[in-house]
Amino acid sequence: MSSDYLELFWTLLDLAKYDELRSTIPKSFSWNILHPVNKTTVLVAACQFPIGNKNGEIILDLIEWLVKSGASISQKCGDTETKRNIWKGDKDNTKISVQYRGHSVVSYINAWREALHGKPEWQHMSDFLIKVVERIAKASAQLQRGNRSSIHEGIVDVWEKFLHAKDSHDLDIEAADGHVTAHAQMLMAASPVVQAMLASPMKECQTKRIQLKDTSCSAVSLFLETLYTCSSQGDPDYKTALSALDLAHRWQVDAVVEVLADFIEGLIAEASFAAIAEHAALKGLDQLKKACQRFGSESAAIQEQLGKGKFPKVVQDLFQEKPTTQPVKKRKCF
Repeated sequence: MSSDYLELFWTLLDLAKYDELRSTIPKSFSWNILHPVNKTTVLVAACQFPIGNKNGEIILDLIEWLVKSGASISQKCGDTETKRNIWKGDKDNTKISVQYRGHSVVSYINAWREALHGKPEWQHMSDFLIKVVERIAKASAQLQRGNRSSIHEGIVDVWEKFLHAKDSHDLDIEAADGHVTAHAQMLMAASPVVQAMLASPMKECQTKRIQLKDTSCSAVSLFLETLYTCSSQGDPDYKTALSALDLAHRWQVDAVVEVLADFIEGLIAEASFAAIAEHAALKGLDQLKKACQRFGSESAAIQEQLGKGKFPKVVQDLFQEKPTTQPVKKRKCF
């Protein structure tokens, strides 16, 4: 790995330039590196204190992406005397320091939480550190779920070409606004529902056509692209992604359900919250439900609408306290 790129990498990381980092990371990038001066790990270096809420979200998104991409949460900082210092106003009397030496990202966060304990003027920083831990836990859980393996980009390119090889397609999917084609054998291998339709005397088997009058072409295409390549070159909106998720769930393609649910987590916003939370609740998607609960709990606008009962019952129920268990009355024996 060239020293020129490493210098660029550490600069982009220091500036929390999420998009630029993603677009410039080499395929063979090794995450097991330390900062050339501070001897910090990648994740410790990313744990900056935010200036404003927007900057905080950028840092949280960056940390989550770094963990998903391979940055180690157990790697420790090197042997260094370097410290991170923060202060308010009078530096000499308010400075708080934490040394990097020997810390993993989690122990580094805990050291800061201990240093800030009992200092109400730094409560917003303590709250932010809790969010960092939550994002690290979320990303780690997604990595462990489903035994996912990284796939060489060249292999993905081959599958993408296979997806777009329309001359070899032998299945027509009649969507709500047009037609999409695919390989029947691919869908039969992935979906027991499609297997049953195409391997029996049903109409679909005779015509090699499946009707999906309630699903758009863009949603069917997103489902197929995820099935073939586990990725998407487009930038689908939440409505398209939810419709593709519906199709994957209906056809019992569990791997695609999981991949799309992870993607939809990143689309949760005030405008999309109700629809995403409802899908998560009705389909029993626990990780997506937790993401919706976390977003709803932190959004004043969502809390206001919840208080007014504006959402469907299944969404409202996500935020209801569990009823306390009634004490068991002892029966008297006579």
